Amino acid sequence: MKRAMLAVTAALGIIGALKAQSNLLLDNPENESYLGIRLGFDISSTAGCIDDSYGNGAGFTLGAVYNIPLWQNLYFEPGLHLFYDTFDYDLSLPGLREDLFTVYEGSIRNFGFRIPFNVGYHFDFTDDISVSLFTGPVLNTNITANTHVNGLKDYSYSIMENGFKRFDMQWDFGISMSYGHNYYVAISGAVGMTKAYNPGKGDLNFRRNTCNIAVGYNF
Repeated sequence: MKRAMLAVTAALGIIGALKAQSNLLLDNPENESYLGIRLGFDISSTAGCIDDSYGNGAGFTLGAVYNIPLWQNLYFEPGLHLFYDTFDYDLSLPGLREDLFTVYEGSIRNFGFRIPFNVGYHFDFTDDISVSLFTGPVLNTNITANTHVNGLKDYSYSIMENGFKRFDMQWDFGISMSYGHNYYVAISGAVGMTKAYNPGKGDLNFRRNTCNIAVGYNF
């Protein structure tokens, strides 16, 4: 009888612990707003561009987010990031003979601010480990966009007045993990919703797609 009572007590304790862990997983009572800083590595691509003169490039983001609990473990996380994106660019020009062309390698270098408006849900598996799924729109405010062609100084110039948009939109989605609440790592992808570059020539139009790997710290 004594052993049976001990077994029942242990079982009730396990059930209580599992229930508490389940509540923590989906509805952590300790949720509160916090500020986070983020540093990310970007890979950018030119979606929708028929011309093969443009290709993938690399860049970075640096900024801050503010995480606001909404309901249970659902949250809203706006942010403000400084970004620097590049796109590969090949320029073909006639050579000494009309039937020969020289291909010069270059890049488009784009600098500006990125403003995400992500909504996500975090799953708190333990007191230290939390995994989040998030998605939302992203606004890019482009400050400069310059072409740089290696070996051709005359072909390095601003294209902000020649088709590169002041604003473009993306849709972001990703997954992140936090350890001990403070340490943060994430991988995300953002799909271009509007054109980033539209110089008036159909083959050269493109939208911006990005893949981002980020690390950060939450305060």
